[in-house]
Amino acid sequence: MATGKMNWKRVIVCGLLTGVVWTVLSALSTWFFGAGFNAAVGGNKIFAPTAGLFAFLFTLNLLGGIWAIWLYAVIRLYYGPGAKTAVIVGFAWWFVSSLADATWGSLGFVPVAALLPLSAIALPELIVAALVGAWLYKE
Repeated sequence: MATGKMNWKRVIVCGLLTGVVWTVLSALSTWFFGAGFNAAVGGNKIFAPTAGLFAFLFTLNLLGGIWAIWLYAVIRLYYGPGAKTAVIVGFAWWFVSSLADATWGSLGFVPVAALLPLSAIALPELIVAALVGAWLYKE
């Protein structure tokens, strides 16, 4: 196993970029495929969020991006640097976020039919976001 020192500055910077990429991609997919989700949430909060809600969701996306690049930095020691490892990270990120989405659906807060399209499109989006951050990460 190769050893290396994690570059924390790069984890943060590349993670923030990853979170921004995820925010842009998810905003686009929500705009085009999220009508059912917006209707389920009510109050047009998804298509016209308050400043506070936007700041909260954006912060979560940035933290998710930092987590994803941290995970990339850790598992690249086992899988090697590059696209394959970034795809694994993107899939892991999607899996964890889908579990959270499934919770909302299982509790009946949002119909599963409203969650499925966004969850399906999130997989390639999270992989792309992880690829962007991983491409820039160097130790």
